[in-house]
Amino acid sequence: MTLKHQVLALTVALVQFSSTGAYAGTVTEFSGAIVCVTDKWDEKEREKGHKFADAASRCVLVPDDKSAPKVSETCSGKYEYMPDGTWKAAGTCTDHYKDGGKVDFTWEEGSHLKDYTYEYTGGTGKYQGVKGGGTYFYEAVTDSLFGGKYAGKMELP
Repeated sequence: MTLKHQVLALTVALVQFSSTGAYAGTVTEFSGAIVCVTDKWDEKEREKGHKFADAASRCVLVPDDKSAPKVSETCSGKYEYMPDGTWKAAGTCTDHYKDGGKVDFTWEEGSHLKDYTYEYTGGTGKYQGVKGGGTYFYEAVTDSLFGGKYAGKMELP
């Protein structure tokens, strides 16, 4: 192979590499209903009106798009309730897809937020390297059942 052929091959390879990099991810927007059940709520009051709780829950995500898969979710987190009535919470969840893939994310809730937020932190299978996140909001139906809505964006590598 001559130097001219090597330069041409390298140029073609660089053009292909740079153009596929620009379209590397597929971004999907989604929304739907979220229904959760609390499995664990271990609440402690450390001082008058100042409470902390360790929580664990399971949820089902039912997308607005009927062709999109339903997703099960396992979550855990820590809640803090202040004497003035404000509160905040943070934790992690794992989405479990029917194809065996999983997506991990962190979440934040609190009285200071109109919508709660989440951000993807990793995944397995086709979800490895996932990016994105979104918002959700839910409210108590009973002491252990919650329902609401979610929306977000997911970018797959």
